[in-house]
Formats: sequence, structure tokens, C-alpha cells
Amino acid sequence: MQLVVKKVSRLVLTVALLCLCAVLLSAANHAHAGRADAYRMHLTVDRSTPERCLAFFINATTDVEGVMERLKTQYEQEKSWSYPQPLETERKRVDYLVSEMLDSMDLSSVPQWSRQSIGTGTAFMISEVLRLSNVKADTPLRKLNDDLWVVPGTYLQIGRIKSGLRMGDVVFTAETVANVPALYQKIIATKPIDEFNPYKSFTESPGGVLPPTWTAAIFSLPGFWLASYGSNTVWQWTLLGVSLLVMSVGPFLLRRLFRNGAPRVLGAAVLTMLFSRLGSEVSIGLGSLTGAGATIAAIIFTIVFYLALSLTAFMVSEILASNYLKIARLGANHLDSSIIRLLCRLGGVFASLAIIIYGLNTAGFPVMGIVAGLGVGGLAFALAARATLENLLAGVVIYMDKSIKVGDLIQSGDVEGVVEDIGMRSTRIRAADGTLISVTNSDMSSKIIRNKTMRITPPASESESESESGNAEAAH
Repeated sequence: MQLVVKKVSRLVLTVALLCLCAVLLSAANHAHAGRADAYRMHLTVDRSTPERCLAFFINATTDVEGVMERLKTQYEQEKSWSYPQPLETERKRVDYLVSEMLDSMDLSSVPQWSRQSIGTGTAFMISEVLRLSNVKADTPLRKLNDDLWVVPGTYLQIGRIKSGLRMGDVVFTAETVANVPALYQKIIATKPIDEFNPYKSFTESPGGVLPPTWTAAIFSLPGFWLASYGSNTVWQWTLLGVSLLVMSVGPFLLRRLFRNGAPRVLGAAVLTMLFSRLGSEVSIGLGSLTGAGATIAAIIFTIVFYLALSLTAFMVSEILASNYLKIARLGANHLDSSIIRLLCRLGGVFASLAIIIYGLNTAGFPVMGIVAGLGVGGLAFALAARATLENLLAGVVIYMDKSIKVGDLIQSGDVEGVVEDIGMRSTRIRAADGTLISVTNSDMSSKIIRNKTMRITPPASESESESESGNAEAAH
């Protein structure tokens, strides 16, 4: 009875933890998407020319920054226990404009998980550079070629997207997005300190462009926590550290929720995925981490997430194989069970590799260059792993040929015994004296194999006739 209660408690705790993490992960994204989509129906944006792209970007950022400045001023005047909130119509308009501000930039080089935070911060930096450079919505642009323009007085470039779903749109180029932080630091020195800075307000306030009501508690912290180091404050760096710590220690502390073996490894991998995703949402999304800190954090959380996901895929393949054997009631020594184990393992390996490659691409690494390098070095890898590949293919041939199966008594050269397992590299045979002998699959497939289990016994009638004829000859 105690064992049943313990198992039920583990199951309930696990389900509750998964549901809590899922709710926390999806709440912010769903709320933002719903508000932006509701307002999107009433406005249209034209990015067919660089002039229209620049004009919309300046007007959009000016509108958003106006709402941010009004709320900040209201809080400083009232000094209440809660941060002032905009009207619902204002919130919808800001959410829509921010989404369009992001679409006005080529963020392909920014890690996917941090595009919302880094993209919004970059948009405010571009806005400040344009304003301090006296660039207006009707400022003419200097044409470099048919698909590239530069904003006068700045190094900001606007280019046309040449491929993909957004082909033809005119946006701030990826090179501009990458160089904006350095340009911003250079030009911000000319800005009066007492003026409202939307980028600084965004980076130092939790919750994004429109801070939540509890932002007042953050602003009430001692000055040490509000001091800036790099592009983030002390409390933001602390929140990132706590998120990384929870992601690292959390699965280890909760591993006892799962029983030993494959379920425990799978549970730890799933928990690592959830904690990495939750850490990204908390530190980058909720904590408004920006700049180099957001980039590094996004890369760490992304790599950990996809490594855990690849391990999850592999462990799922192993567990599926075991469960299939139980459901189909196949013995561990059945040939079909060996084939299923091999196919599941191969499927898990290939799925894990695909997930890792996709994760590297999501994290911003040049996956295409890596794949090309693998193509160039494929020959050297094949030569180095020739023996392993030969054994793997030989094992597949043994499976398909069905000349032997697990449980057969065989003799191959000097080796004789019962086949215990046909693996990816070798076949294991248990000799009569109890010794376990491993023979590589390539050697096994190239030798003569005598399968004594499949030996055919002569019919009884033929044996009796041969015996009678022999007796008759002996009598004569």
C-alpha cells in the first residue's frame, strides 16, 4: 500500500510541475499575441520603399515612447506602490506598434528566443540615433544601389529582403542591427542626461515596454540593485544567475520523483527542458535582459534546451522499445525484439542529431557551414569509422538474413554456444562453460555458421528402414 501511495504521489507531483511550467511559459506569449492581433486588424503597414519604411518606423517609435514617458512621469510624480498602467486601447496600440517595429528590422542573426527583447532594445537605440541625428520622417535617403540605402548623417542602412516569405520588404539590414549598439554608445554621449531615454527605461524596467504594476517594488530597491553594469542592472544580472542556478540544480533535486533507470534520465531531461525555457522567459522576457547579457543567456538556454530535447528523444526511443516488447508479449530473446531495439536506437540517434543541428541553428550558429564542413570531411570520417560501419551493416544483414537469432545454438569456427544478443557492433555468444564471447558482426557474417538449433532430424520411417536393411545385410 505504501508503495502505491508513493508512486501516485510522484505522478501527481510530476504532473503538477509540468502543468505549472507550461502555464508560466505560455502566459506571456499568449497575452502579447492576443493583444497585438486584436489591434492589427485596424492598421496596415507599407514597406515597399525605404522612405515609407523609415517614416513608419519613426512614427511608431515616437508613439510608443510617448506612452512610456507619460507612465514614467506619472509614477515619478505620484510615487505610489504600484506602477501606473495604460488604457486597454493604448496597450493594444503599443503591442501592435512594437511588433511592427520588430518587423522593420532584419533580425535573422539574432537568436530566436531573444528576438523580442534584443529586437525591441535595438529599435529604441535606432530611434535615439535617428532623433539625435535630426532625421525626420520625410528625410530623403542616399541610394547606394538598387536594394540598399543609407540614412544621411548616420551609418544606418536600409535594404530590401531578397528571399524568403518577406521577399521585397524594405527593412533595416542585419549589419545595421549588429552595429547599432556601438553606434548608440557613441552618439548617446551628446544626449542631455535629464531627458527621457526610452532604451534605458526599457532595459531597466521589468516586463518589457509596458512595465507591470509590481515594477514599483523594483524601483524601490536600494541603489545598489539599480546600478547598471553593461546594458543591465544588478537585479537583472542576479535574476539571470538565479535562473541559471535553478536550471542546473532543479533537475538534480527533483530526480527522485522518477524511478531509477531510463525513466529517471528521461525525467531529468524533460525537467531540464522546462527549466531552461522558464529561465529564458523569466530572465530575458520578464526581466528585460538586453544587450550582450541577453545574447549570451539566449545561447546558453537554447543550447541546454536542445541538448536536453535530443537526450529526451533518445531515451523515448529506448523506452518505446521496451514498452513495445511488453505490449506485444515478445520475449527478450525473440528475433523481432532485437530488430525493434536496433531500429529504435537508430531512430533515436538520428532524431537526436537532427535536434542538435536545429538547436545550433536556432542559437545563431552557422549550421550550414558546419554541414558543409561535414560534407568535406565525410570521406575522412567514413575511412576512420570504416570498421564500425562494416559491423553495423553486417548486423543489419544478419537480421535480414535470419540465419541466426537470439537463443540459437550455433558454431562458427572455434566458437560454439548460445546467441544471447545481436548488437550494433558485435554478436554475443554464451559458451558451454559460461564464458561470454563477443564476435564482431563483420567476422560473423563472413564465416560459415552452423545453426544446430535449426538442424532437421531425419523422419522416423526412414531411420527404421535404414536400420532394418542394415540388419538384413548383417544376417546374410
